[in-house]
Amino acid sequence: MGGMPMSPAENIHKRLRGGFRISHGRTGLYNSRMALPATKTAAMYVLKRLRAAGHESLFAGGCVRDMLLGRSSYDYDVATSATPQQVRQLFPHVLLVGAQFGVAMVIHRRRKVEVTTFRTDESYSDGRRPDGVRHATAREDAQRRDFTINAMFYDPLAEEVIDYVGGREDLDRGVVRTVGEPQQRFAEDYLRMLRAVRFAVRLGFRIDPSTEDGIRRNAANITAVSGERILDELWRMLSEPSAAEALRRMAELGLAEHILSELFDTGAWEQAIRRVEHVANRRDATLALAALLAELPPGDISAIIRRWGASNDLKHSARWMAEHLQDWRRADDMPLRELKPLMAGEHFDRLKRLWRFEEREATGGVAGCRRIARRANAIPPESVSPPALVTGADLMEMGLKPGPRMGRILRRIHDAQLDEQIATRDEAMDLARQLIHEAG
Repeated sequence: MGGMPMSPAENIHKRLRGGFRISHGRTGLYNSRMALPATKTAAMYVLKRLRAAGHESLFAGGCVRDMLLGRSSYDYDVATSATPQQVRQLFPHVLLVGAQFGVAMVIHRRRKVEVTTFRTDESYSDGRRPDGVRHATAREDAQRRDFTINAMFYDPLAEEVIDYVGGREDLDRGVVRTVGEPQQRFAEDYLRMLRAVRFAVRLGFRIDPSTEDGIRRNAANITAVSGERILDELWRMLSEPSAAEALRRMAELGLAEHILSELFDTGAWEQAIRRVEHVANRRDATLALAALLAELPPGDISAIIRRWGASNDLKHSARWMAEHLQDWRRADDMPLRELKPLMAGEHFDRLKRLWRFEEREATGGVAGCRRIARRANAIPPESVSPPALVTGADLMEMGLKPGPRMGRILRRIHDAQLDEQIATRDEAMDLARQLIHEAG
């Protein structure tokens, strides 16, 4: 949708790309900004070339899970015995995105194929990344991954699933379970607690009881995770029709009260979930986030968005919808000079969806919102945000000096234009002269 703020995930990835070391291939410096997620075709090309060079290579992670579930996968990753340096020697365009952790990104025909060296991880002192890694076998690599359903490999040439951790059985049972001891997996990266919720809700799975217990015992530690990474996970949840269910599961497991404490402190949590449920089918994360935060004071919304490291655009969007949340009560009779600026806002369609929820909650129906929609539809688009008929330069020619007085007069004239009390430049100039005279 034109004008929408960049999603937090896109923002994060854009910043990360700015920090990539880019290899100089045979055709020189490669601009990675236009590269897209890997298709199966691109990943197969990388896998076959690694195999031809004598390296073990397999599809890994989410693409294997989705394949076994009969779901479309939008990104394919490759795991290999080759080191990032060896990968770099085989392909002309390689981004060393995390060579110290065994990760390289191969660019093939504008597709990014993440290639990860089989590894085991040392301790996680920062609760996010291992302090060090060592090269390992595929079996050992599977043991360091987060959940069993994400820890399987697939050999597309032999058409064979390679499962060292019981992931296929958990898929059949519809269970999200950590690989190994939950306490250890979560201590390595507490964001995995949110990921467990996202996978369970998205796939319609339950969370294994021991994994659930591990989340509850560690829920307070979610605040150790950076706000950007938390919002990245939330954004994925809020982009799905199951957004409200995911938020409820977060609350049941004790995560939500630490991530969104303001909603619990103000008693707004349950109503916020109902509001999200009302809009979730739109698959619009900006709208769902605004619905979630809509009852909070503007200062609290700003504090949350800052805590998450999100853009000013997102902050302004959420605040604008919150500030106008109850305008449905008067929009039917609102002066045009107030209604038209609302209509000109890029989030007016989103705001109307929130109004429908608010009116239904208050009255049991949406008759008022229907009248507002009819009124708005009757206003010609060209008159919603028309160019000013009179400018500051015009007023200066009449002898008025720049300052607060000029600003007030310009606003009065523009309000009259929006209220359709004047329609031509001559009428606007007459009104300007009258207002200047009245002001002395």
